[in-house]
Amino acid sequence: MTTDATNALWHHAVETRDPTFDGVFFVAITSTKIYCRPVCPSRTARPENRRFFMSCSDAEAAGFRACKRCRPDAQSGQTPLDVVPRLARQVVAQISSGALNGQSVRALANTLDVSDRHLRRALSREVGASPFRLALAQRLRAATALLSDARLTITHVAYASGFQSLRRFNAAFRQEFRMSPSEWRQRGTGA
Repeated sequence: MTTDATNALWHHAVETRDPTFDGVFFVAITSTKIYCRPVCPSRTARPENRRFFMSCSDAEAAGFRACKRCRPDAQSGQTPLDVVPRLARQVVAQISSGALNGQSVRALANTLDVSDRHLRRALSREVGASPFRLALAQRLRAATALLSDARLTITHVAYASGFQSLRRFNAAFRQEFRMSPSEWRQRGTGA
């Protein structure tokens, strides 16, 4: 049995579609006889038509059926609502492993069986950055790590970190760090 304070909190979670409550409880709608996850994108029911359950089986035992939009009965991470976050995680992992080094966003999207527009939207929504910005950040992280090894030339660092030309490497490094890779190396070695 839930208290009034818990009820108020859960009503608020449903109204704001708070993802922290996803999987904590399920909301059933008495007017439609459907139960959902609190993050369901369907139209929010009026508070007087909501009932809360701790599990899917409790909701089903009370005569409610699972929503076909948010699939509360499906395993977490496998529902239609998890498709975009799952794609974004996949893209970030691919970019982190160098998938955009010498390859276009369209080619990456094709390997994941999605359009490049959908890939860009998913990343923008979930991460707040474009594929290009993520790849650039990954390359610059790799470059700063490689610059600590004084045996490597700047040209070798540029190509090893995924840049396709020395000019682009220098320009990106200057724009991001307000200094050249050589200056970065001198400051890092204490010179």
